[in-house]
Amino acid sequence: MSRKLLLFFIIGLFFSCKEDEKPRSGYGIISISGISLRADGTPVNQGQTSEENWIHKFEETLSIVFEHENGDTFQLTLDPNNFSKPYTIELPLGSINYSSNQQLGDFSETLPLNLSGEVQLIQARQNLILSASTDYGLLTLAKSNLAGKPVVISTNSNTFFESVDFYYCYIKDGIKTSTEISTSQPQNQFRILHQSRASQHDSKFILKEGETTSFEFNEIDFDIQEDKIILDNENKPIYLKPLIQVSLAQKMEESSGLARIGDRIFSINDGGNEAKIQELDPDTGELVREILVLNASNKDWEDMATSATHLYIGDFGNNYGTRKDLKILKIPISDLLQTNQVTASIIPFSYQDQVDFSSKPNSNNYDCESLFFLNGKLHLFTKNWENNKTRHYILEDKEEPQNISSQEELDTKGLITGADISADGKEIILLGYDNSGLNSQSFIWLLSDFTGTGFFAGKKRKTVLGSLAITSQTEGIVFKNEKELVISGERIPLGGLVIPAQLSELDVTGLF
Repeated sequence: MSRKLLLFFIIGLFFSCKEDEKPRSGYGIISISGISLRADGTPVNQGQTSEENWIHKFEETLSIVFEHENGDTFQLTLDPNNFSKPYTIELPLGSINYSSNQQLGDFSETLPLNLSGEVQLIQARQNLILSASTDYGLLTLAKSNLAGKPVVISTNSNTFFESVDFYYCYIKDGIKTSTEISTSQPQNQFRILHQSRASQHDSKFILKEGETTSFEFNEIDFDIQEDKIILDNENKPIYLKPLIQVSLAQKMEESSGLARIGDRIFSINDGGNEAKIQELDPDTGELVREILVLNASNKDWEDMATSATHLYIGDFGNNYGTRKDLKILKIPISDLLQTNQVTASIIPFSYQDQVDFSSKPNSNNYDCESLFFLNGKLHLFTKNWENNKTRHYILEDKEEPQNISSQEELDTKGLITGADISADGKEIILLGYDNSGLNSQSFIWLLSDFTGTGFFAGKKRKTVLGSLAITSQTEGIVFKNEKELVISGERIPLGGLVIPAQLSELDVTGLF
């Protein structure tokens, strides 16, 4: 038997020491009194979870290997949940490295630990707090207002575990999940998107409008990200933050519109930028390629829409209310996918009800940043600076001048900046934000149960997505699939800070 293997076998006999035992000559006793997940060495809390502190749960057996500078190795097994008495081990004096690495799968009831550190053993007795890290984050959902255990849709299983007041799960870093929440009476189901970050505790509370929670966890072992999801009287979220996926590359920092073709996502920048369509990687935010529109300039591109055969770009941004050259660019999708230079057909239009073209910067009702395609027609939605409403116009898919009239109006209580419709034509999303300076909030309007093109006559709901300091200035929106949205926000200065252009995602299951 090798020397190293022999040392592992006899460690329990010789190196696990009583508290008052003296070490042999040339040896010292290390007394381990805790584990720290912080650089400052603060040990993890023990006991029971309280309103201020989340207490982590660990596997009951943690095996640690100690390697002396002479190459000899020693092993100690301890329970990281219980340091009521220190654990001791007798080791040769000198420089000693210790390590341990737990692997528990992508979803875990307990927090996996990685231990790595060095100790200079120079005394007969020394105290040690073990330095630890983890590749896992923590997601907790307070039980209040929930009918039962949440379900992670992406694994199709009950991966959540229970404590007294919370459902929880430790999730490996980088894993993206869609979690279905079932509320108590009245029953409703909706989903939250989440991406785990190592050493981050995402704490979510599902509250009725007007409710509060007494829990407010301190940042001791993990960074804390607290999120309150507010429900209306139907238990549908009226405040639900999207998942901020990635920052967009610098060339797309003024992203004003999105389009999806198959599994590919395209973006455009707004006025004053190059006349280019940009394909992006939604997982990284990086620019994949650019497609130049040869016969157009970007006076103020604001949104995109698609039919089965064409991509449409709305060059209808009109902040001053003076434009008489509003147009839609129409580009064959086959050209867009096969080459990096395309030519557009032009659909010019004007508003029948606009008679005043005097300059009113950010103070007129004829700006427009939103459109989608449905049943052979283009549907436009204005951005009304004056009254915070939107008007709906219908434009024929014909390459000839059109003078269009308003079909209906909706008091959106904010500025509409993007729109899309589901593949089945039954659900519409209007994206926008209220123009309140530092207090501005991004929102979506969800339209359903309408007849024909009377979109505003059907069911209408508003959900707030959060501060522009979180989402950036939300401008583009597109259905990624039947229920998930991709949202782009452009770079903005806000209160002395610069909020980067971002790409986020939101699941609208249970919101309509």
